[in-house]
Amino acid sequence: MIEFIRNKIISLVHLKWFVSFGRVKGHARLGGNELVERLAKEAAVEDGPLVYEKIPREVIVTRQKENGLRTWEQQWTNTRKGAVTKPFFPRQ
Repeated sequence: MIEFIRNKIISLVHLKWFVSFGRVKGHARLGGNELVERLAKEAAVEDGPLVYEKIPREVIVTRQKENGLRTWEQQWTNTRKGAVTKPFFPRQ
């Protein structure tokens, strides 16, 4: 559903339409608002594949930094070489 909407907006923009989004208070009785609310409720309970392919760049960068730090911490914890400032506790 999201991909359909995205493609529809792109096609309208190519036709020189001006597309904008805004927040409308629920039950405002504005033209088309009831239709939008009904469609949103239907989409929320629709059985279909969830689309997660559009992950923001910031999320990917943050995950990579966290994975890199986790890997470094594991290597630091498991090494016995070059750990001058690391306290040594013999394994029992």
